[in-house]
Amino acid sequence: MASHTTTAPQSAFKHHFDALVPLMLAEWPQLLEDNLVATEGDLDLAVAYISDETDRTQTLIRRQINELATLVKADAASLATNGSQPAEVAEAPSPSSTIETLLDDLESRTEHLIQELKAEMLPELEKRARGNLGQSLLIALGIGFVLGLILGGKRG
Repeated sequence: MASHTTTAPQSAFKHHFDALVPLMLAEWPQLLEDNLVATEGDLDLAVAYISDETDRTQTLIRRQINELATLVKADAASLATNGSQPAEVAEAPSPSSTIETLLDDLESRTEHLIQELKAEMLPELEKRARGNLGQSLLIALGIGFVLGLILGGKRG
């Protein structure tokens, strides 16, 4: 089963590799294009190379590459619906527009997560707090007392 989970991202990475190279170079300017191209679209080699050059963990690099691949797929889908040229022929997006797109995407994801948290978690927490009102009050008083001692200092 592990080979199936690594094969799908590997083939998607290889398929979009040419479009990902400019984005990866914009994301990590310390990379050398020749070394990145030398990985020939092998996800594991690219992740290892980027990790070595940036001193970031391979897990973090994989997540960032996945986000970049999501952008490439979205661009390819929008080009297909608009009937424009493919991403390899079209002009590469500027790094600032790519960063803005990433930030917009992260902002919308964060908004969605906050709404989900409010809808699912807060009612449950409120229900628990109301159910254990005495315990909740004692905890709040205890935290307030400790913070008062820490922040209040000594009276003298």
